[in-house]
Amino acid sequence: MNFKPSKHDRPTFGKLASEYGLTYYGTVIPTDLDDYIPVRGMTASPEQIDDNYTTGTVAGYNVQLLQRSHDVYLADNRRVNRTWTICQVDLRSATLPHMIIGGKNKVTGDESALASYLRMYEINPSSLGRPIADDFANKFAIYISPQDITDVQAIFTPEFQAMLSLHFADTDFEIDGNKLYSYTTHNPIQLTTLDRQLRITIWLAKHIDCVY
Repeated sequence: MNFKPSKHDRPTFGKLASEYGLTYYGTVIPTDLDDYIPVRGMTASPEQIDDNYTTGTVAGYNVQLLQRSHDVYLADNRRVNRTWTICQVDLRSATLPHMIIGGKNKVTGDESALASYLRMYEINPSSLGRPIADDFANKFAIYISPQDITDVQAIFTPEFQAMLSLHFADTDFEIDGNKLYSYTTHNPIQLTTLDRQLRITIWLAKHIDCVY
């Protein structure tokens, strides 16, 4: 795997890596000979640039953090450049259908456009067949294929809804198979913000593994 030094936010990712015993690399430069398997998720694109690649194990979970930049076409056909901070965690036991939980309390709403590329559509929370708090329904949009709804119902416990509603309405989450992703668009990113994102993604991974 080839890398070069990152230009932005390198001290933040380096400090987090030091705190958790992770390995910080920098900007990923894939080649045909690399055995590097890139972080995928809804932001994956042939045009992507992955920066501040950091990897290791936290609380027994395999973790990858990075910043990804590329252009997105919005619903009104505008082309905008986005940079996401992404945390990927490998679930230990759960394997679930593809689902996006998009936070509404943020400046950008890219998850809607990205979900449409994946042919995923927003569902009415009431179709989950579980009590959904108004606060959660007001702060998050859920994108999933209707035939998969029954396979993800168990995630939406009152504790899960409260945790996300109170603290993470500015964050998008994605589950695809045994991969869990979180996305933020804070720029520049602060150490406390990056640490917070890592912690909630690990918490959510534990929650999912516990209920499945």
